[in-house]
Parts: sequence; C-alpha cells; structure tokens
Amino acid sequence: MHKAHLVYVFILAATVLWCGLLIAAPLLTLGGDGAHFWSDALYDGFHRVCHQLDSRSLHLFGAPLPVCMRCSAIYFAFFLGMLLYPLVRDLRQPHTPSRRLLILALVPMLVDVAAGITGLAGVTAVSRLVTGAVFGFLIPFVILPVVLGAAHEWHTQSTPVIHQPKGSVDA
Repeated sequence: MHKAHLVYVFILAATVLWCGLLIAAPLLTLGGDGAHFWSDALYDGFHRVCHQLDSRSLHLFGAPLPVCMRCSAIYFAFFLGMLLYPLVRDLRQPHTPSRRLLILALVPMLVDVAAGITGLAGVTAVSRLVTGAVFGFLIPFVILPVVLGAAHEWHTQSTPVIHQPKGSVDA
C-alpha cells in the first residue's frame, strides 16, 4: 500500500473512532453502572472541546451527544468529506488548495456566530447544523493535502540512500 493511502486510512480510522465515541456516549447512558462510568468519561472528555449546552445539542435515545449541534455537524461532515476525498482527489499527488477554500469553509460559520452574538439575526438549530457541516465537509480538502504532502516529504527525506562502492555489482 502506498504511504499516502496509509496516512489516509490512519486519519479516516481516527475520524471513525472520534465520531463513534460521539455516538457511544449517549448509548452508554442506557447501560448499567459500568456503562455510566464510561459515558461520564466520554462526556467529560468532550467537554474539553465543546460547551455541551443541552439546548444546543442533538439527542440520541433521550441523551445529548457530548458536543453541540455545530460541533456534531463539523465532525460528521468531516467524516463524509474524508470518505469522498479519494473519489475527487488523487491521494498520491496532493494538491494544496488555495486559502480561499479555507475562508469559504469558515466564513458562513463565523457570520452565523457573529449574527448570534450581536443579535443581528437569530441563530437556529438549522443554521448551526448547516454552517458546521459546510466547514466540516470542506476541511479534509484543506488539511489532507497538507498532511499527505508533509508525509511524502518526511518519507523522502528519511529514506536512507545506500551507496555502492565503485565497481561493485548489485546482487
């Protein structure tokens, strides 16, 4: 398997794990005491990256996901973007996108947050989900080429060169 594919599979596996833990937290609330320990640990861990306001969170089986709607949309859309990336781009030839793509991904979310903070417009569940999903979906197209390019550079710089003495014949 090509190094780029290994890097891609590693990042995809980490994304699957992350999204799986988002779903596991509310599911574990349905279990017994041992399951509640793990559920509490997940909620505590995700609290470090999200405010976890119940009114701004999606719920599964009556329990909130351990991150808000916007974060949920970002993470699950990132997963979708990761799945679609190799269908759109060649993993072996990463093309670093324009910074405009990052701005395009970020602006709708920033406008939504700013509109809510300033009171110019009401932020809704739909606006949180849509702006988070746009950002999350586009981020693999910004980050993955950079990571793949860095992995390629690291690999080519760390590959040892074996010098053969003059006159020797390769076996």
